[in-house]
Order: sequence, then C-alpha cells, then structure tokens
Amino acid sequence: MGQKKQLLLHVPHSSTLFPRESRFSFDDLDFDERLLIDYYTDELFVPKGLSEQISHAVFPYCRLFCDVERLMNDPLEMKGLGFCYFREVPTGDGLSVALRTFGSRQVAFEHYVDFHAEVAKQLFRCGDDSLLIDCHSFSSLPNLLNPTPPDIDICIGFNEDVTRPDQTVIGNIVEYFKSLGYKVGINEPFSNSKTFDVPIRYHSLMIEVNKRLYMDEQTLEQSDGFFKLREEIGSLLRNL
Repeated sequence: MGQKKQLLLHVPHSSTLFPRESRFSFDDLDFDERLLIDYYTDELFVPKGLSEQISHAVFPYCRLFCDVERLMNDPLEMKGLGFCYFREVPTGDGLSVALRTFGSRQVAFEHYVDFHAEVAKQLFRCGDDSLLIDCHSFSSLPNLLNPTPPDIDICIGFNEDVTRPDQTVIGNIVEYFKSLGYKVGINEPFSNSKTFDVPIRYHSLMIEVNKRLYMDEQTLEQSDGFFKLREEIGSLLRNL
C-alpha cells in the first residue's frame, strides 16, 4: 500500500451552543429549529484516538447563529438560510409576523471569517492530495431545509471540479456503505461538498447520514445505532 491520504474532517453543524454575545441559547429554539442541527456528528465522525493522518475542524457554534457552509451572497439568503439565519414567525396577536433572528449579523460574519481562515490553514498543512470530508447528518422528519425528507440512509456528495475525488475513492466509499446494507444516494438529494480557498491540490467529499440511524429526533437522545454507525465510519476513515 502507498502512503495514506491526509484527511481533514470538517464538522460545521454539530454544535448546540451560541456565543454569549448572541444573547440566545438552545433552550430558545423551537422544535422546527432544533431539527436543523447535526447532533453528535462530531462524535460520529471524529475518532477518539486521532492518527497522524487525520485532523479535524469543528465549528463551535450553532448553525442558526452562523452557518459556515454557506457562501457569501448565497441564494439561500433569500429564504433566511444564508450564513446568518432568520425566520418570520407569528406574533401573539395571530394577525402579523415578526422577524426572528439568532444574533448579530456582524458578529456571525466575524466568526464565519475566522473559522474559514483556520480551516484553510489546517487544509494547507495537510498538503497536496489531501481529502477533506464534509461531515453532516440530515433529518428524517419534514423540516425547514427539506420539507420532503429522502428515503435514503447515506448521501455521498462531491463537486464536479478539480476538488472531485478520484472515481475509485468515491466508488469505494459508496460500495462500503452499500455492503453494510445502507441505501446510498450519490449527489442526491444533497449535492456538492465544502471547499476552501487554498493554494494546494486537494479533494473534497461530503458524507451525510440519516439521523434515524443513530438518534431519536423527538428526545434528541442517541440510539443504540449510534455506536454501530460510529464504528462503521471509523473503519472507513482508517482505510482511506
């Protein structure tokens, strides 16, 4: 076997925390908003004993405060799902709506820029031919991002550009999950993978796992499937 790839695990949406200056907390979120968080993905994807080949970048705050996956001037901005989320919610009189935000847009932008800069540095240190794995989960229930949840277990996404992994790498990952009995989607229903502006040649691949595989979305507790899925993902990473 040749030298293994350097892996950078990018986990943008696992946190339930808000910075103090946002004056917001997880307890303030309603059920629909809580469905948007990728619970436990930091634990699912990041091995307890990291090897020299694996590093990680976990955004420390909730995506509703700042979504570091979004682009500047993202088309989703019009729907309140840009880098700083907002919603229109009914007021107490039942006749009008109020704009619901989750913190200062300026503060969110500062965290966005700082995180992107730090991940870019980590990716640069990984060097040429490294692989960024964009680590996510998706809700099995209708939600603000996806009113019609897909009937798949695992989604593999990538970009059709220079960051696209070799077809052998993509095929091996897809076949690995299929061999475990999972229903796998390829750039469907979610597509593409996060990239950063770094002057090296690297590849990027997204892995999205259905929350029904590892947690109860009503109680937000881990299920027995969590430990099985964590071991399966760990085995995959060790063999990349």
